[in-house]
Amino acid sequence: MKTLSIMRAATLGDIKRLRPMILWTVLEYVFRGAPYGILLAVIWVLFKPLQHPGAPLDLVALTGLTGALFVALLVLFLVSRRSYNEVYHESYNICAEGRLAIGDHLRNLSMGFFNSRDPGNIGSYLINDYANVEFLLSHIVPQIAGAAAMPLFLLIVLATQNWRMALVSALVIPVAIPFTFISRAIITHFGKRHQKARIDSGSRMLEYLQGMRLIKAFNMTGTKFERMEKAFRNLKSLSIKLEAGAGPTILLSGFILHGGLTLIILFGLTFLFAGTISLPVYIMFLILGIRVYEPLIQALVFLGELNYQQIGVERLENLRKTPVLSGTHPRIKPERFDIEFRNVRFRYHDHGTDVLKNISIVIPERSLNAFVGPSGSGKTTMTRLIARFWDVTEGAILLGGTDIRDYHPENVLASVSMVFQDVYLFNDTIINNIRVGKKEASMDEIIQAAKKARCHEFIEQFPNGYETIVGEGGSTLSGGEKQRISIARAILKDAPIVLLDEATASLDPENELHIQEAINELVTLKTVVVIAHRLNTVAGADNIVVLDNGSIVEQGTHETLMSARGLYHSMWSEQQEVRQWQF
Repeated sequence: MKTLSIMRAATLGDIKRLRPMILWTVLEYVFRGAPYGILLAVIWVLFKPLQHPGAPLDLVALTGLTGALFVALLVLFLVSRRSYNEVYHESYNICAEGRLAIGDHLRNLSMGFFNSRDPGNIGSYLINDYANVEFLLSHIVPQIAGAAAMPLFLLIVLATQNWRMALVSALVIPVAIPFTFISRAIITHFGKRHQKARIDSGSRMLEYLQGMRLIKAFNMTGTKFERMEKAFRNLKSLSIKLEAGAGPTILLSGFILHGGLTLIILFGLTFLFAGTISLPVYIMFLILGIRVYEPLIQALVFLGELNYQQIGVERLENLRKTPVLSGTHPRIKPERFDIEFRNVRFRYHDHGTDVLKNISIVIPERSLNAFVGPSGSGKTTMTRLIARFWDVTEGAILLGGTDIRDYHPENVLASVSMVFQDVYLFNDTIINNIRVGKKEASMDEIIQAAKKARCHEFIEQFPNGYETIVGEGGSTLSGGEKQRISIARAILKDAPIVLLDEATASLDPENELHIQEAINELVTLKTVVVIAHRLNTVAGADNIVVLDNGSIVEQGTHETLMSARGLYHSMWSEQQEVRQWQF
């Protein structure tokens, strides 16, 4: 990936935003040489009495140069301050906008993207990769430009005094440059592996923390958790290889550049004895020579960093190129809310087996429909396809008579409320967790939704009421409390389609009663799809769809299915028998 491509990717295609940052940094580096120029002028004044014995020391010139030095330092301070503000303010703005853009992009991707990747890998896009971009924009790119501009400026100034000595000073630069290509090859080779190891170690740490209860229960703590230990040992090994491989070549190029001072001394003495250069000019080259090479050495180090950071930029660019779910007619919105599966086949991976096989079913508007069947039969997959978390592999799903792929995904999701068995609440206040259903909702609307969801009473018992922080994932609340808040969220959204996935499956009888009352408030006059294992909870449904191994084996009302004496009848009989079991 070429440097310009890296910059274009890092700035989301708006590379012009880097111009002020680079311009002010280059200006800062140029002004850094001003005090040295004034110092050389002072040397000229001091050497005149030595070159012309009897000539007085020009105190007026020295005073003027002292004042000029003060002004130069003041200007350097002002320019450096402006450069600092331009670089850091703009680079962090770019990265903040970039993170938000990546967040929006992730939100519009198919769930298949997330299922096929490790959570640590996805989190790395916003954390590690954009940290690399921040460092790239705020430290590396402007500094490389400034570090390259200052030596060029100084060599031009020195050439006006003696072009031969200026040429000698520049001789080592082309010798040092090839080593940067060697270091680049090493960094590219080990860098990608190192980045992968960093992501993997982060994933294993996340896995370790999330599975702490299981790890403790099976005594897998400490060094016994081999997956995490192996990941960190691999990261350690690759970190050493990366530094040990690239470091020596960068040091060698720095050594060669420092060798330029030796050339200045040797050739300068030769020219001095030959009378082709004056002593003040020779001293000028000795003083400014170090200022030519130090920024270049710094630039070579930054180039090594650039080669490493570009790996993160490439990852982000590849992510941006991942196609999102979109609509062929994104402006249209559903006007009816009947749902039809038409010869739908679906598999989670391109080369996997079909999870749904030739599904055809009509779900009328404002009807109660239940999906039942053994675990793994495809019930949850069907509800996820209705919400367009994925696109079907074959066939079509119609919403209001229009292929769901014609709508923009946001227009589909705006029509759907979902209540899952596993509820996730954000580490925020209760009021903000309910307001997810409707961002502009007033406090009165939120309270009304909470009352309908049967959660207003327990919320009021908290010391901070609706301003109570619920913890990551709702960790401070019970399962029933979280479930009722999620239903309040769905009631507030008031979408015409409601998807319920085992919303009461793992609750105690008291909570189940409260939540069943809340669900009754939620589903009034809606198109409702319920996934249930407890068949008695959906016996009154308008249509019960029985799935087995990804296919519809029967459907109808409870009475019709019981009369057919098929899979539904068998499941119902087993559940009635289980209810009579006693210890």
